[in-house]
Order: sequence, then structure tokens, then C-alpha cells
Amino acid sequence: MNLDLLREMLKRHEGLRLKPYPCSADVLTIGYGWNLSNILPEDIASYLRVTGEITRTMAERLLNISIETATRQCWSIFPQFGGFTEKRQMALIDFVFNVGAGGTLKFKKALAAIETGDWEKAADEFQDSKWFKQVGDRGPEIVNMIREG
Repeated sequence: MNLDLLREMLKRHEGLRLKPYPCSADVLTIGYGWNLSNILPEDIASYLRVTGEITRTMAERLLNISIETATRQCWSIFPQFGGFTEKRQMALIDFVFNVGAGGTLKFKKALAAIETGDWEKAADEFQDSKWFKQVGDRGPEIVNMIREG
């Protein structure tokens, strides 16, 4: 998978903020969508406590950690993940990055469709959700990647 393309897509979808802010779900967030209820690496946490913000380099580091986490979670949630097209893998990593593993598991009909390889139905299920209506341009892009593969 092209990690540079995935990284750029996530940056575009998340945007960058170096100071803490409430995301659309009213969760305190920083960098490229790092949920501050997750433990920060100590050096970043210390810097944030002292300055009230993080550096771009720190945000990049948190993004890399988040990508690794979301990718691991995709392998756990989707047993056939390695057989998915690169676009579908990227779309699902972006989705898991956005809503978390727990949030992803709530999309039972979409997950069932993915399990049977019914990508059209999976895309329809994602599109017919509260998530899709809340995430702006991210929703149509992810749904199209899932649908078209």
C-alpha cells in the first residue's frame, strides 16, 4: 500500500491544528485528529503542558502512530484485509482512523457486506449513515473508494 497517499488523504480529511480543539464529535483533539483521551508519548505530553501546543513534527509523529493503530485494527476487524484492493484498504484505514475500532464495529450491516465481498452494499451502508452526513467531503470519497475498489 502507498503509505504516502494514505498519509496525504488523512491529512486532507483531518486538517492540522497544533493547539487542542473539540472535533465535530466534541472530543478534545490535536494535530491530525489525535484524540486526546488517548495517551500521548511523554515528550509530546510534556511539551503540550508547557506550551499549550505541539509542533508540526510532533503532529506527524502522532499521525504515524494513528495510522499504525488503525491499520492493525483493520487487520483485526477484517480477516480478509490483505486481499482487499489498495483503495479499499486505504478507505477502511481512513474510516477506522476517523471513528475508531469500536465505532467501526457498530456498522454491522456494512461489515457483513464486506465479509461477503458485496462492496456495493457495503458502500450503500456507509452512505446511509449518520457518519456520512457528518464528515463532509470525506464521506463521498471513502464510499467511492469502497464501491469502486
